[in-house]
Amino acid sequence: MQTYEAVLAGMTPQAVVEAAQRFTTGAVAGQNQSFAPSVAAFVQEVRRIAEIMPHRGRKALAVPVRGPARAPRREPRPDEHARMCLKLPLLQAAIRNGRADLLAAADRNGLDELVALAQSWRVPVSEQILSQLKRA
Repeated sequence: MQTYEAVLAGMTPQAVVEAAQRFTTGAVAGQNQSFAPSVAAFVQEVRRIAEIMPHRGRKALAVPVRGPARAPRREPRPDEHARMCLKLPLLQAAIRNGRADLLAAADRNGLDELVALAQSWRVPVSEQILSQLKRA
């Protein structure tokens, strides 16, 4: 008993009682059901209970509120849509050819470079894209 008194000095009586009840009822995870706990195992459970005691009775955290609703999705302009319809087959061709670097460079340099690359890779170019080039 002196060992228990020495190692449990400073612990709240409530934590000691709860730890004893938990061991008695078999509620401590990993406890041996055939033997009483060692002093170290008992002290560890008392410390665990003592750590959580200040948090008991606190209000639960509020459920997070979702942020403001997202702005409605903007429909792409027809010229943007046409460019995307060109870029997807170009990306597929770039993957096939192992030349994503050429596609990235063409994309940085503008629509005329994308069209030239598409033509060199025999990717169809829509009339809408060709008319965009003529207007530019």
